[in-house]
Amino acid sequence: MQSVQAAAPRPAHVFSTAQVPSAERLRAWEEHNAAALIALKCRTSSGADFRAREDNLQLGRVHLARVRTTAHVVERPADLIERQPTGSVAIYISLRGDSLFQQAGRRQLVRAGDLLVCDADGHFVRGFGHGLDELAVRVDRRALPGAAGVPKPGEPVIVRKSERNPYGRAIARLVGRAVGVEDTTRPDEQTIVDLVSVLASNGLTRPHIVHRALACACIEDRLRDPRLSAPEVADAVGISVRQLTRVFAEAGTTFPRHVLGRRLELAHGMLSGPGAAVSSTATVATMCGFNSAAHFSQTFHARFGVTAGELRRTAAKRP
Repeated sequence: MQSVQAAAPRPAHVFSTAQVPSAERLRAWEEHNAAALIALKCRTSSGADFRAREDNLQLGRVHLARVRTTAHVVERPADLIERQPTGSVAIYISLRGDSLFQQAGRRQLVRAGDLLVCDADGHFVRGFGHGLDELAVRVDRRALPGAAGVPKPGEPVIVRKSERNPYGRAIARLVGRAVGVEDTTRPDEQTIVDLVSVLASNGLTRPHIVHRALACACIEDRLRDPRLSAPEVADAVGISVRQLTRVFAEAGTTFPRHVLGRRLELAHGMLSGPGAAVSSTATVATMCGFNSAAHFSQTFHARFGVTAGELRRTAAKRP
């Protein structure tokens, strides 16, 4: 197997208005979002103090963020879209508080736990009367398999918390783990893309992509469990093990190879991150679902071209 030297995964980048003078915070917030996520015009009630923080993680074709602010209104008007288009689909997952979303003359209430899917290049207005705490996902339309044309401008999709949509729940868990709702874990980018495709297409995504999205989301949830098995995942998705095998074959891999790859990526992140000096390589192997430390060491070196111990020692020396 050819070795692949992987770069250490970048942690989420944090932007905060805490050190910005009050009079300059809205402008700084607009500039940050234009560069990091989606360009927006922001406003607050006259004299209101504005505070905001955003944790951003760029995966490639996918951008993830957790956004926390005080009360304000944002708008993505036509002139701003023309100057700074994204070519993307946006998903917002509300963690706390109600908000208003308006597009094409229709105003809708988005409550905590709801999930909003919209065209990032369609004119919209969002209002947060009591502040916001939400997860945001931006995905390049060109990355979406079979869903590039939806949602269309003026046709947002709102998945209510009461619907218990499995795709919405899965993406909320993955994004939450990636940007700090729980212990940060870098997610699989293709799994995010597949889940967004299913949510954005409103039922038009091809079945094998739907099955792959759910299967990979289930794997991400159980990645650290050494008992994770193909029958368990197939049962969770509602398909046979034979169908599950075909789903991964169409993606050019196998179930065991995908699980191994994700466990190795998880271990690489732990061994190259700021907490590398705390845990031994054997402990990391166990935490990432490996039953055998020897198998972990062998496959890790084959994958990344460096031993787990060498990577850990290098990371531990960083200031």
